Amino acid sequence: MNHDHKMGMGWGRFAAMIATSTFIMFFLMYQLVYSWDHALFSLTRLVSSLVMGCVMTAVMLAFMWGMYRPARTKIIVLAVAFIGGVALLTINRNQTLIGDTEYMTSMIPHHSIAINNSRRADLRDPRVRYLADRITRDQVKEIAEMKMLLKDIDEYGRRANQPLPAGPALLTQAGAAEARDLVSGKLPADKPL
Repeated sequence: MNHDHKMGMGWGRFAAMIATSTFIMFFLMYQLVYSWDHALFSLTRLVSSLVMGCVMTAVMLAFMWGMYRPARTKIIVLAVAFIGGVALLTINRNQTLIGDTEYMTSMIPHHSIAINNSRRADLRDPRVRYLADRITRDQVKEIAEMKMLLKDIDEYGRRANQPLPAGPALLTQAGAAEARDLVSGKLPADKPL
């Protein structure tokens, strides 16, 4: 009997291990949602779990390098994992596959996690509690808006078909002033929720 074969693990088993772990990771990404009705299918989370599967493939193969033969196959697997991981990461970072509905079904669980963390954290500083409560309020409202928009788009379609430019992701002067007020302790007293 071939000693190398006895000590090693087949490629099919390796692929099954990676696929199973990736599948489990996808569902674990929903572990912190505040409410299970917020756990909508998220294409962004699916692609993220595939990126992690590619990284896991490379890491696990590196740690178990001696268990697999031949070297050519190992190099091909590493190359596919690297190229696939970079391609999927690029697709996800650029939101290439994300349109109106995919955006909202990805953002609802994201907002829900913000609610969960804001509601359940052991916060002691009143400024942080105010910030967490404001985040909760805003995220609850935005989830409601997204659910209404999803229903409306499903029933009546989009109101436009041309891509719309994104607004700026910059801190405005008013936003900076509000942040300074929060840190100084003025905002909770002056602007209660």
